[in-house]
Amino acid sequence: MASEINRFDAVLFTVTVLTWGTTWFVILGQLGVVHPIVSVGWRFLLAAGVVFGICWIRAERLRLSAEEHGLCLLLGLFLFSLNYGLFYTASLSLTTGLVSIVFSTMVFWNALGARWLMKQPLDYRALAGGVIGIFGLMILFWDELLRFSWLNSGSSALVLCLLGTLSASSGNLVSAALQKRSMNVWNSTAYGMLYGTALTFGFAGLSNYPIQFEWTLIYVGSLLYLVIFGSVIAFGSYLTLVGRIGPGRAAYATIVFPVVAILVSVLFEDYRLTPLALVAVALVVAGNWLALSKSKVQKSSCRA
Repeated sequence: MASEINRFDAVLFTVTVLTWGTTWFVILGQLGVVHPIVSVGWRFLLAAGVVFGICWIRAERLRLSAEEHGLCLLLGLFLFSLNYGLFYTASLSLTTGLVSIVFSTMVFWNALGARWLMKQPLDYRALAGGVIGIFGLMILFWDELLRFSWLNSGSSALVLCLLGTLSASSGNLVSAALQKRSMNVWNSTAYGMLYGTALTFGFAGLSNYPIQFEWTLIYVGSLLYLVIFGSVIAFGSYLTLVGRIGPGRAAYATIVFPVVAILVSVLFEDYRLTPLALVAVALVVAGNWLALSKSKVQKSSCRA
């Protein structure tokens, strides 16, 4: 695992945060006639086609062994199917702020998973930065936390949200394992998205969700944005970052992109930042610096 965040890693992190931070707003264009689970299927079906095209242009290896197909199937299940299905279902009962807070705990699940399964040492600076960042998010969405009640459907939705986070974290670890083999981000992601699409449409069929499409400008436009920016570019950048700096530190993006979503709301939805919200953003930035930087002692010891 890389010991420092270099300029290329910083670009990958920034691209991931900006693209996923804006999808929270764009995804509203997907809500309507088509069932959300079916929309996820269309999203990753188109994204898989684009990523396979990238693999063909790059002359990537597309003939896989049975074991590699099995790992790509797990990648599709955890990262491109189960993860989204659970979060879409939870979002019907939970507010966006609560969903983002739960999802940001992936910082810890990724770090623990990398420690247990990949024998990577725990990065305590990244974990401390994660605590600070999540505390900032809790302040940012404090009103939503106060309105939450364990006595209604929100409690079961919160469990689904946590399961979705664990699923996404598992997908991160599978991607990291694939990148340690003879595969890379592009061919593993192409097959992962393809398997995820098949699993999603299979679940939709078993659940009697109508497989339909909405030919409107808003639906098609938002879908194309989610395919190109929210899937191909974002996952390409993020999973590359997972392979370069490790799952734990890369997962800090899940803490930062809700802040980008808030800034998008300021620009397009007349959301007003309060002084307390500015303090919360400052905490997220401080945690970001702590999680993604290294102390001078660590840097000098690495060079030595």
